[in-house]
Amino acid sequence: MQRADRLRKEYASSANSHEKRQSELDVRLLEIEDLKRALQKQSAKVQRAEEEKEKVIAEKQDVSKTISALEADLKRVRRDAETLSHDLRRLKTEKERAEEKYKDEIARLERNKKQSQAQLKLLTDELDQQKQEIADVRDHVCTV
Repeated sequence: MQRADRLRKEYASSANSHEKRQSELDVRLLEIEDLKRALQKQSAKVQRAEEEKEKVIAEKQDVSKTISALEADLKRVRRDAETLSHDLRRLKTEKERAEEKYKDEIARLERNKKQSQAQLKLLTDELDQQKQEIADVRDHVCTV
């Protein structure tokens, strides 16, 4: 009987120990499940972060391309502006020369006009004088 009591005690102790270990194992399994869920959440966060990182990289590349295109456009606009500035200076110089030539031509024509008017007056005066002389000669011839 003592042996049976001892075996019962050992069995109870072993069963109790087994229950404690089973309980610990259950707690550990729950902890493992919690850790798995936490790991899945963390993995999902990491995945979202990676996707966001890729998106940011793509946007950065787009921005870089846009900046490069804008810089190229700016260089082209600067070249065009310099060309237009040069052309404008050239055209302004040509205009000033043309205006000066026009003024000189107007002055020459005015001089020619005055000279022609003076010659016309002289010729008109000479014609009037010759008409008068012809009239005087006719009157003289008619009276004789």
